[in-house]
Amino acid sequence: MLAGQNLILMKLRLFTFFLFAGLLLVSCTGDSVEKKGHLIKVNAYTISSDEIDSRLKFEADLNSNFYVSEDTRAEFVRNLIQSQLLIQEAKKQKLDQREMFRQTIQRYWESTLIRDLLAEKGAQLRKTTVVTQEEVKEYYNKNKGFLGKGTLEELQPELVKKIEDQKVSARLASWIEDLKAGAVIEIKDPGLAARVNSKRNDG
Repeated sequence: MLAGQNLILMKLRLFTFFLFAGLLLVSCTGDSVEKKGHLIKVNAYTISSDEIDSRLKFEADLNSNFYVSEDTRAEFVRNLIQSQLLIQEAKKQKLDQREMFRQTIQRYWESTLIRDLLAEKGAQLRKTTVVTQEEVKEYYNKNKGFLGKGTLEELQPELVKKIEDQKVSARLASWIEDLKAGAVIEIKDPGLAARVNSKRNDG
């Protein structure tokens, strides 16, 4: 379960980065007042050196393979200028007012909130999640045929992490169920309600 959750979070993280960059560009396009001390100006859009460095740091935090350098900074500015020109042209054609665009923004805004909530709650649960030596031994004995080479002592740190991840994932799922139980959820279509509840119970 945890692997699937991590994959979802990773995808949300990537989508969120591109959305975040796009939203920042859109929000400052056309209507912005020229800032004092800006480094780059593309028509009415301006951005300071600190803002550029902040975005570079944001990408470096998301991607461990990304390194900030003079070359990557130049490439970022090059892409920013091109993006701004295209965004400004799109706004001239009022493409940002289309319903599909608005729904896309809404979708990834919600995804960002969900990602951050799950990450924060998972971190909180991890602080109080204990793995006992008995649990490690039991896991080892049940799965040693699939664990590869290594004694219990050698594999202990890895096993503790696996068990902890599983327990955090289970506690997170239980927390979500508690949210559902405490919420007022109404589905007026009986057939749809039956299918939704059946799926919920199966999951």
